[in-house]
Amino acid sequence: MEPVVLVGMGGAIGSILRFEVSKITPYRGVPIGTLVVNVIGSFAFSLIIFSHAPEDILNFFGVGGLGGFTTFSTFSYETFRMLENHDYNAMSTNILLSVAGSLLGVFLGFYIING
Repeated sequence: MEPVVLVGMGGAIGSILRFEVSKITPYRGVPIGTLVVNVIGSFAFSLIIFSHAPEDILNFFGVGGLGGFTTFSTFSYETFRMLENHDYNAMSTNILLSVAGSLLGVFLGFYIING
């Protein structure tokens, strides 16, 4: 199948999943839904990349599905709004948990694939 079709189909599925997960209620001002998709997305993408998946799998699940699922642009906007609203505690917590959690997701994926 054409790579662009695989990316498009995966992206549609990933975007729908992100939409549903984003409905999770924020906790103390931290957008938990965005945090969850970024951490899970980083973990899942690392599993695909480190397992040296075939190109069709990478295009459908990695580039398309997880590209549509993860929300770094949303994370950036929400963090900016926290800064604009002087909600420094939520902003700092959001940055720390999102970055550390996403990196942890990549490390876990690498460890699972490479032992």
